[in-house]
Amino acid sequence: MMLPSRFPDPETADPKGRGLIAVGGDLSPELLIDAYSHGIFPWPCDEESPLLWYSPEPRMVLQPSDFRCSDSLRRTVKSGRFEVRVDTCFEQVIRACAAVGREGQDGTWITADMIEAYCELHRLGYAHSFETFLDGTLVGGLYGVSWGRIFCGESMFHTVRDASKVAFCKLVEYCLMHDIRLIDAQQPTRHLASLGGKPMARHDFLSRLPQLWPPLDVGIYRGRWRSHSVVLSLGGNEGDVAGTIAEALQRLRHLVGPLVSLSPLYESEPWGFDHAVPNFLNTCAVFDTTLSPSQVLAIAMRVEKQLGRQRAAENSAAPPVKTGDYPSDTDCLDSSAGRSYSSRPIDIDILFYDSCVISASDLQVPHPRLHLRRFVLKPLADLMPDFMHPDVHRTVASLLDACPDTGAVWSRG
Repeated sequence: MMLPSRFPDPETADPKGRGLIAVGGDLSPELLIDAYSHGIFPWPCDEESPLLWYSPEPRMVLQPSDFRCSDSLRRTVKSGRFEVRVDTCFEQVIRACAAVGREGQDGTWITADMIEAYCELHRLGYAHSFETFLDGTLVGGLYGVSWGRIFCGESMFHTVRDASKVAFCKLVEYCLMHDIRLIDAQQPTRHLASLGGKPMARHDFLSRLPQLWPPLDVGIYRGRWRSHSVVLSLGGNEGDVAGTIAEALQRLRHLVGPLVSLSPLYESEPWGFDHAVPNFLNTCAVFDTTLSPSQVLAIAMRVEKQLGRQRAAENSAAPPVKTGDYPSDTDCLDSSAGRSYSSRPIDIDILFYDSCVISASDLQVPHPRLHLRRFVLKPLADLMPDFMHPDVHRTVASLLDACPDTGAVWSRG
């Protein structure tokens, strides 16, 4: 059920007037957040006219899992020609969106008051930008408003071909890694339709909105987003494991970056041992960071050591599963042959770093054995079920369904 609003019921918006629902008001953060939480957004005519508020019928939306990335765009992203940052120059992005001309449009609806208002929303942690750079120069990007599990896109721009599309790819990746389930594009466009966007009836959109936009007092991270996301698995079976994991998370939050999502604790039967040991507790966590993968690895190993982990040489040198090819069930079950395991108070592994594929002597990302381990996939699927494994090209949910590990894994609540 939606909370009370200062706006009229959006179901009553005029469909012939593109969904006009209200006239007047201001662009205070309180009124803007009220509007977005009820499926309404401002769309000024100009600086002098009264402010107009809309809830269109139908609504153009994109479910991140439906995103269609062309082969040429995928090659552009992988080429590394562009660098995409997040929330590093919000005001530049919104001003560029206002300044860069669009085919078939005269002027801009992004007025000076809109720029000031959305910059304030950005400072409060509700508005975010995805920014594309070429040789250190901003050449494209987009911005929008987000809370909970929805990102409400406002505008995008580019001065170099594909720059805004690359920023959009980063937005989709971010949504999949943070379980943001809907990108609201407001008005139908051929461009978004080509990327997988579809019209949604206003009634259906409004029915979903309370689950996507939770109350503001829930414990959701609110602040500036970082340019990278890293997914960690934490577990152990020695001592006060729950307490050790909680302490590890606190240290990682301080050293790596904001902890933006965390799965429940799961208990599991020991995996890969040839002798009786206590059950394990495991969880998965998503952190936003500005650090490189190697920097995150160094911090994870330091935190492990501080909390009593002693890594055996045979564990750290364990041969990886071949990347780039999805092993058969038999390969999966045989992959632990000859490997030695030991109990430990804490174990921290990097599962994903953005959608990167890294193969180095000291680090492989995605983690080469995550698809073999039900105790990893169960909590991971709680956080990011639709995220596509960048190497084997299967979602986390499908990897869990296909996991050959039959060991018992149950939630601790």
